[in-house]
Amino acid sequence: MKLLRKENILFIYFTYLIIATYVYLLLQINEFPQKYVFTEWLINYEGGYVNRGLLGQIVFYISNIFSIDLKFVILFFQASIYTVYFILFYSLLSKIKINFFWILIIFSPILFSYPLIELMVLGRKDTFVICLFMIFSMISYKSLNSLFFYFLIFFGISSFIHEITIFYIFHYLLIIYLHMKLNLHIKIKKIYIIGLLVFVSFFLFLNLYQHNFVVMEDIIDSYGFEEGIITTESGAFSHLKPTVGSAFFIILGKIKFINVLKYLFIIVLNSIPFLFFIKFKKLKNFKYLSTKNIFFTFFILSLPVYGLVYDWGRVIHINYNFFIILLLFYFKLNLIDLNHLDMKIKKLNYKSRITILIFTCFMFSPDILSINPLEYFPLPSQSLRFFVGIIEKFIEV
Repeated sequence: MKLLRKENILFIYFTYLIIATYVYLLLQINEFPQKYVFTEWLINYEGGYVNRGLLGQIVFYISNIFSIDLKFVILFFQASIYTVYFILFYSLLSKIKINFFWILIIFSPILFSYPLIELMVLGRKDTFVICLFMIFSMISYKSLNSLFFYFLIFFGISSFIHEITIFYIFHYLLIIYLHMKLNLHIKIKKIYIIGLLVFVSFFLFLNLYQHNFVVMEDIIDSYGFEEGIITTESGAFSHLKPTVGSAFFIILGKIKFINVLKYLFIIVLNSIPFLFFIKFKKLKNFKYLSTKNIFFTFFILSLPVYGLVYDWGRVIHINYNFFIILLLFYFKLNLIDLNHLDMKIKKLNYKSRITILIFTCFMFSPDILSINPLEYFPLPSQSLRFFVGIIEKFIEV
């Protein structure tokens, strides 16, 4: 059947994801402003510079200037960035051959469907951080000046949106390095290195020092909520005060070995397709560019963020998005051995493929919080929950 062609499956799946995302975003408006996701969007600069304040300040201004209910301004931004997110990924995936390897990636429960599986992630600012990096990776740069200019723009805006961006600077730098080596064929000048260090130091100063002087009561008062509706201990506001050191020790005190094993299991499970199917071409100037080196390098680089936040499921989701964007970039630069990929796929019989698909994509998913148990049968459960909910609404009407 033509409907079941891989390209059509991609279109149908993304259409479902967009519709389901819109529906759940609309439904969670009823929980404004107490739900965690909304408290994050309420963070603005009315009390001084603060991490994550850029989008909050923008929606604050729009709401006041045009007299639009704040929650609908936030809803518009959320729906818009998810639309951009899915369109960008669909555009990238539609340019490559969708085979069994990509089916495992696309249906991974920690990628596109995760915000629907774990609704506490839905509507967070992370999607802006992911989209900005994706756009940065998609641009064709003609010079070193344009490459660094766009880095300053995208990394800078992303850092003002959410301070977690700093943990993904090496992903940005890898994009820059590969462009310099393979497309521009130039070496970096010292002035660029100095400029990069100054730029990153500036954001570290803002996020680690200047942020500490924010008056959160002024932020909360700027919205004019009834007393007690939102306080400095509400949702995302409660996570603004702890310093990096205190946050680390708070998380360290809550971590249990069994929880680490559960999340390691999820990471390894969803990394199997990359480790098994992908092989980099042997290039003269890239002797260290290999599947294992790439995997272990970015796995190690991702570890610090787990020591500073408690919602490890969300971190896995962000990390995997960045990893897949880089993977698509490798394909774009023709760094992947496609013959090896096809050979690996052909060696798997039908039963093996079904078994791998079910075990990798349909069996396990991480809860947003590291202390909670794993989710079982996440994609089927989420789809069932969505369609049953739609049917119930129609019956009520």
